[in-house]
Amino acid sequence: MEAATPTRPPHAAPSSSPSPSPASLRQWRPAAQRNLRNQWSRLLAAKARWLSAAADGRSHASALVNAHLSRRYMPGMDLGVLKDMPGIREKASGKLARREEQCQSMLLSAYREMVLATAELVRASHSMRCFSKVAANSPLIRFTERQDDMNDSGDGGGSPVFKWFSVLEFENLAQELVDMFISELQLKRLLVLELLSVTFKEGVQHDASLEWSNELFDGEFNEFQSIGLLSGDNYALPKNWSAGVSKAWQPDQTPSHEVLQVYLTSWLANVNIKTSRIDEIFELVGEEMQIKLS
Repeated sequence: MEAATPTRPPHAAPSSSPSPSPASLRQWRPAAQRNLRNQWSRLLAAKARWLSAAADGRSHASALVNAHLSRRYMPGMDLGVLKDMPGIREKASGKLARREEQCQSMLLSAYREMVLATAELVRASHSMRCFSKVAANSPLIRFTERQDDMNDSGDGGGSPVFKWFSVLEFENLAQELVDMFISELQLKRLLVLELLSVTFKEGVQHDASLEWSNELFDGEFNEFQSIGLLSGDNYALPKNWSAGVSKAWQPDQTPSHEVLQVYLTSWLANVNIKTSRIDEIFELVGEEMQIKLS
């Protein structure tokens, strides 16, 4: 499966604006430092939110698979002394089906949290620049995350914000984080789609069907669009997401017990997220800012 196309922050190219005067830089730097601390704190919180939702999702996915397999094998299961009870298999199957529906709902809720956390990661990574804003009829210079003056790149002309790192270097580190979570969200979405489709196909909801281009929850595509993860009218999701799924997903096949266990293991592994590198990035940024990000 191809990784999702990295979403580059605005102004990710090296600054072409002239170097600000020393006086302007002295005014800009405290505001830029304050903004960067805020955005990296947002990244830290969004990262924790994402990982917590992923852990919840794995728990719900495991419960869904267990209920589904129990219902699948119920007709041939040895019930021992219970085998002669009238309607026991039908009653057990009905309860398992209701359990599947509950687990579906909880799995979707966890996935939604992951999407919202990813959106927060992207927004924070795109908000690291600090632009000057001159108030009308006031000599005071204020600062904002929005670029009103196209001649102001918001990066202090490439000057270090704290000691060594420029705004662009902070942005590149943030983008490295974001790319990991976007790639993993792609995989998680595929697993959610498959786990929901299995139960739909095997009788919990006979009239339901899912395609890659369907929203998995109301507002999902609005969230993707708000952070630049939609790519044109012909695809509900980025082209390389759709291409990857067309190779990996086979909606007409019912996965075996072993395949479902592989899905759960893949979910648990967070295969696209390099935890040691994430810790290293936050430690590096924290040292540069002289704050603790953990």
